[in-house]
Amino acid sequence: MIVRILKGRVQPGQVAVFREQAVQVLNDARQRDGLVHAQLGRQVHSDGAEEIVFVSVWLSLEDLYRWVGSTDLLATPVLGNGRPNVFDHFEVQHYETYESAGADGLELGKSAAATATPGSGY
Repeated sequence: MIVRILKGRVQPGQVAVFREQAVQVLNDARQRDGLVHAQLGRQVHSDGAEEIVFVSVWLSLEDLYRWVGSTDLLATPVLGNGRPNVFDHFEVQHYETYESAGADGLELGKSAAATATPGSGY
């Protein structure tokens, strides 16, 4: 399985735009084959900005590629679609999960995530 984590700071004047985009992205992701879970969390700042984290878990790297629409996880943002840039900054990271190998330890899952390059797209 692949865990995709996007963290970023939404500009104070862009929070409403971001929320609209986030609902669309969550709804789209939740309709996709291969999605295990997707959730968005926020931390509100006194200046009106929001620090966000968007976590999605995918059965395989191929499922994530289909959702993103590309194998280039660095250059293909999922949130945006030509809308104004809502972030002061953001980063995206991808992790391959450990799968239980029994009492003697853990082993990496059987996906191709080890070949993925962490990126900055949503």
